[in-house]
Amino acid sequence: MQEALFTLTHGLYVVGSCNKPHFSGAIVDSVAQVSANPPLIMLSMMNHSHTKSCIDKNLEFSLSVLPEDIDPFVVANFGFQSGHNIKKWEQVDYVTINGLPYIPNALAKLKAKVIDTLKYHHNTIYIAEIKNTYDLKEGAPLTYKHYREHLKPICHMSSKSKASCELKTAPHEKGVKILDIHRTWTCSLCYYEYKGDIPFEELDDNWRCPLCGVGKDMFELR
Repeated sequence: MQEALFTLTHGLYVVGSCNKPHFSGAIVDSVAQVSANPPLIMLSMMNHSHTKSCIDKNLEFSLSVLPEDIDPFVVANFGFQSGHNIKKWEQVDYVTINGLPYIPNALAKLKAKVIDTLKYHHNTIYIAEIKNTYDLKEGAPLTYKHYREHLKPICHMSSKSKASCELKTAPHEKGVKILDIHRTWTCSLCYYEYKGDIPFEELDDNWRCPLCGVGKDMFELR
């Protein structure tokens, strides 16, 4: 089933919300346009997500459409860490527009207002209206397929080493950014912690949680 789902077209985006006096953010792929008039999108987020809790408070969020040549650190920073204990936006360059954060080189920057929610056991679906768009750029958007085939080996760090991992920034930037991931790949459903001899990112895509049976996509570094 998972291989069939991988054939569906998905993009990768950074969603942001306000968490005064800071911002929260996460990588998401479950975004889709559901209406042109009014301009409505659907966003799905895991219920334990810190950014999700911030969206619930503010009922609005930003969406940065990532380009295919995005710095891999951006994906790792927003996708491999929990906003409960990491100020993700402070580790990357960002711009603030009307109170919400965005990735500067995003192909498009969208501001969305939540108008309805559907809550399930594992995730919540938001129906949101696009209120503003900013700074449209040309370029190829980052797809989940491109990420899996090209960026995943760079972005996914070995949980086996339990060491701080360095990701060099893009050539036009200076310095080295540090991604602290002293964490274990953990099932978001049953909280099983993977501690096998094979690095988690090298497991077959058909690998399943031995306790509850969900796929690798339900695991997060915690």
